[in-house]
Amino acid sequence: MAENIINRRILFVEDDSRLLNEMTGWFRERGNLVWGADCLREAKAILENVQPEMIVLDVVLPDGSGLELLKNLPSLPPVIILSDLGSEENILEGFQAGVVDYIVKPCSMRLLEARMKLRFLPHNECVSVYGGLRLDSCKRSAHYFGKPLPLTSSEFNILWFLMKNPGKFFSADEIYEQVWSAPSLQTTTIRRHLSTLRQKLKELSKENIIHTEFGKGYAFFPQGDLS
Repeated sequence: MAENIINRRILFVEDDSRLLNEMTGWFRERGNLVWGADCLREAKAILENVQPEMIVLDVVLPDGSGLELLKNLPSLPPVIILSDLGSEENILEGFQAGVVDYIVKPCSMRLLEARMKLRFLPHNECVSVYGGLRLDSCKRSAHYFGKPLPLTSSEFNILWFLMKNPGKFFSADEIYEQVWSAPSLQTTTIRRHLSTLRQKLKELSKENIIHTEFGKGYAFFPQGDLS
């Protein structure tokens, strides 16, 4: 069927063996390259050797929180949380860690596939280039005039969004709501991400690539061009 996810590389991290087998089987039958891990240790070992295009991740794992994966391995593909933990606090914690979506169990395979499909970009739309800055959302890589730009998952998500809207100002609340499709309750978190992101960009460029203006917010200007 045309709406199916096909020819993608996906890692599922889930300690419920029945659910893990159901997910890996469902997406493998559709022609995807699929890996399964039942703990953080196994997931990290897989990521040392392969480069998935998406990770579906449980939070409660036998050797720790799934969110630790985002902290220890910043150069990750889009991560979707699939968890029993469904409180607003849990969901906000996931978004603040850099996940692109948060799904509460139970969830059918059809619904999971539909939610994942929303987060997959066509390969010809994966790359965004402006003024020497190049982001690849499929590989989750960032370079500035060929030099690697190490970003956390949240920093990458924010920069990708701003690059897709060059020259347009957004408040911290608007950035949160646009990037994570959720009401913003933690503007200090976004400001902190923006601060570290701007610092990393300044280390590679003398230009003010992300401009801030009181009362207007933040905007991406290629090579600092404010004209």
